[in-house]
Amino acid sequence: MTGNPFHNTLDWALQGKYARVVAAGRTYKGWVERVHHDRGSVVMHNVTADDTEELGSVFIRTPDIVEVIKPKKRVEWRDVDELQPFPDHNLDFEPKDEIIRACYRNQYAESFPVVREDGTIINGHKRIKAARVAGLDHHPVEVLTVTDDQAAELFAVAHRSQLENATDDDLNEPEDQDSSEDSSTDSNQGDYSSLAKTSSNISLDDYAW
Repeated sequence: MTGNPFHNTLDWALQGKYARVVAAGRTYKGWVERVHHDRGSVVMHNVTADDTEELGSVFIRTPDIVEVIKPKKRVEWRDVDELQPFPDHNLDFEPKDEIIRACYRNQYAESFPVVREDGTIINGHKRIKAARVAGLDHHPVEVLTVTDDQAAELFAVAHRSQLENATDDDLNEPEDQDSSEDSSTDSNQGDYSSLAKTSSNISLDDYAW
């Protein structure tokens, strides 16, 4: 985790993904382990070059294109009125002014709220509220295909500190006091796309938040 939101997004988007990398006229396919934040260099494993040559582990200094083949993040343009709070979300909150301004100016709340296919919000309640306050009809969201149990655990992980610290006197405190709900740093959002699977063997400890 870095203090740079672009670097964080780069890591979440590419690390641990099977990707296609084009560099110096050659095409490499393999599993990405590391990405250099300044140069864009990539370390890959189990690499195949030009669909024929087996290379093993490869360091690509200056790639032209890095494209994730799997798993892919699923982002959809959803009607905000069709997005509903998670059933266990019982805390009142108000989005910060800067997120409302971002929605008004950019039509985007600085990161993708995470929802189930039916529109239930797993993480991003304040971002959706900010979009509504700013008058947006739609907002892009990351959509996960998960079971009820997986959704409940994801919600709990995303809001753990708030749920543990909540008392009758502080139920009006904003959800997710860290930047995952409120800033482009998005420190708790992590890469939810890797959980968009139907397997019951998903380990939540394997994913970034």
